[in-house]
Amino acid sequence: MSAIPTQHLTEPGLRERYHQRALEHQRPLCIMTMAFTVAAFLCMVAARELVDGPAAPLAYRLLCALVLALLVLAIPGTTSILRFGAIGVVYMQVLTGGLVLNAAGVTQPLLWLLPGLVVIPICAAPLWLTPAHFVTGSALFYAAAIALLLGHAHAHDVNAAVWTWVIVIGAPSSAVFHFSFYHFRRNHFLLESQLAQLAATDPLTGLQNRRAFVKHAELRLDQLAPDARISAIFLDIDSFKSLNDRFGHAAGDHVLFRVAQALREEVAQQHSVSRIGGEEFAVLLDDGLGGALRLAERLRAAIAMIERPDGHLTASFGVAEYRRGESFMVLLDRADEALLRAKHSGRNRVCAERALPFDALQAPFADVFARSTADAEAGTGASADAARYRWENVCLISHFQPLYSLSHQKQVGFEALLRGEHDDGTLVPPVVMFAPKPSRDEGALDRASHAVHLDNARRALPADAWLFLNILPATFIADGYADQLTKIVRAAGLEPERVILEILESHGGSVDDMSRAAALYRQHGFLIAVDDFGAGQSNLDRLLRIRPDIVKLDGELIRATTHRTEQPILPKLVSLLHQAGMLVVVEGVETAEELILAVESNVDFAQGYLLGRPASALAPPGSVHRQIDDAFDVIAQGRAHQHALFESEVEPYRLELRRAADALLAGVVMADALATLASFERTISCFILDDTGRQIGHEVPGPAWREDAASLQPVANPRDARWDHRPYFRNAVLLPGQALASDPYLSLASGGPCIAVTMAEQLAVGRCVIGAELDWSARGLPWPATE
Repeated sequence: MSAIPTQHLTEPGLRERYHQRALEHQRPLCIMTMAFTVAAFLCMVAARELVDGPAAPLAYRLLCALVLALLVLAIPGTTSILRFGAIGVVYMQVLTGGLVLNAAGVTQPLLWLLPGLVVIPICAAPLWLTPAHFVTGSALFYAAAIALLLGHAHAHDVNAAVWTWVIVIGAPSSAVFHFSFYHFRRNHFLLESQLAQLAATDPLTGLQNRRAFVKHAELRLDQLAPDARISAIFLDIDSFKSLNDRFGHAAGDHVLFRVAQALREEVAQQHSVSRIGGEEFAVLLDDGLGGALRLAERLRAAIAMIERPDGHLTASFGVAEYRRGESFMVLLDRADEALLRAKHSGRNRVCAERALPFDALQAPFADVFARSTADAEAGTGASADAARYRWENVCLISHFQPLYSLSHQKQVGFEALLRGEHDDGTLVPPVVMFAPKPSRDEGALDRASHAVHLDNARRALPADAWLFLNILPATFIADGYADQLTKIVRAAGLEPERVILEILESHGGSVDDMSRAAALYRQHGFLIAVDDFGAGQSNLDRLLRIRPDIVKLDGELIRATTHRTEQPILPKLVSLLHQAGMLVVVEGVETAEELILAVESNVDFAQGYLLGRPASALAPPGSVHRQIDDAFDVIAQGRAHQHALFESEVEPYRLELRRAADALLAGVVMADALATLASFERTISCFILDDTGRQIGHEVPGPAWREDAASLQPVANPRDARWDHRPYFRNAVLLPGQALASDPYLSLASGGPCIAVTMAEQLAVGRCVIGAELDWSARGLPWPATE
């Protein structure tokens, strides 16, 4: 929390952290070195067995090896520095004892002992973690070694050589090795520690930077005890930009440093303080919302004492308490939202996070549902006054717009739309009602609308009708809201099976979160709909992952057409959604032509001003049933007419194709047999395909052939491909000898819509499909009734 000091191992806690880090680094090396020593000792035991003469029991020496191995196995689980040093001391004593036992009975024991007495302390020197461990282990080792040497009489020259190796060479070398390695590890640790602190520190204020603050906060939340509380404070210096603009950045930097000082003085050492960026600071403290608010007030007063060239500083604060299960960034976002409200409500103040989502079964919504219950007991129904709830300076009311099943030709549901009403009865324009405000919790208004709509729906809607309830993605994925909404629905006298949750096209939730939430709502019985598919963030991936029961198509899609031919795309889109297992609602039906297109496109439900406008009271269906029935009649009549037009347009091509097939069967060459068909106005090309769908010979181009389709050139040559996957090939093979016309498709030769007229015949080369591709891009051309 403070600026980086010059670090020394004498600082409290730093020496312990250094030794702990050294233990982590040394553990693998110690395991390898000590394991190698065990193996070397076993080799010496084996060598001793090859030497004649009395020897210590082999079992004793193998027992020493076993103890050494167990000590090695104990190292990986050792986290205590003291225990690690003790293992090293015991290891050296057992190893010394094993060497003595192994040398017992030989003629020249010094030949077996002297290498170990010299090499063991030198090799062990770098492995001791602390000088205390080194001094203790070495002293005990040399005490045993000296006692061993003094216990045997040797010639004068032998004694001189032995003591020189042990005392003059072995002991100083081990000391040099240990303290050199210790000094190297210490300097490396200090440099690493200093670099880590530099990377985690804001250079101007000496506080944590954003990255270190977030990392530290996430670690604290992961380790948070079940009953512990933690809160975040987000603060921003008021009018800081004017300070830099008027008095220079040096004055601004000085102010930032003074604010950091004030934070360090007021915030306890165990809490985290960070400069998030610019003039924004954050505090994470181990306390609840009340304690955080008190600290924020103290910080606000302390900052207000700091002078700036034109007066005194002020700062705005937002405070939020951690909620189980959320991430730290969500906590910080809620504190940031409270900070924005503090800014917009006048600055130099502390604002707390908004309360948890209200329970509609508690005040103030208790009155709404208590009234519903009283009405039910009194026997009142739809004639009772609609529920009203005051929100800010308006009353919330419900308007309902009907949705019709086109096949059943009746109302099957109603979308509830929130409206605001002034005290004089005039409506608040939606652009004003739903205008975003920094001080407004949009989710709270969304949840309030659910309570109001559900009570009004109970009063107004038919018992067998669905209620389409709009819901924001952020509300939809909120923890526990599926359970809460179920209680609200049942308290209003409805069942979740009658409610369709219509997820609005808005920010506020990832697709993964919405998919998981949808599964929870379905468990309660709700149906799921996605609104405005085809606009904003809506896309097919979103649908396939959320898997709604109903998709509401944006009104613009009913008017969308294909390039060139201006054929509507709605039929194909509805077919795609049906194949994905989703029912389809078309919104924005405003004309009879659009209603006819919806019926023709096999749409399940329709909604729009033609079928009924939103209103607080439900209007009788009236003539809507007749309008839908008329649309079916128009389509039935038009389908036969459309079929006749299409057939008359393609019949000449069918007749000529049959004549060409007869010519080919008679042995006429391809170019001559297909010449007349290739001369027809709409012919792009004539071709013959073998039984694998590959082209035989060259195609015969027609008047509609295009040489300038440059962008399609890589795929424009039909001889490079096989076409047995095309419907026009498969259908011809299934009905040999019949001339068939396909549905329109996109031609790779011309880049535009086309149809194919094909016929399967048994020619000299085998079964073949003879055909012609016809340009069908001109406006006004009839399309098959199936389209």
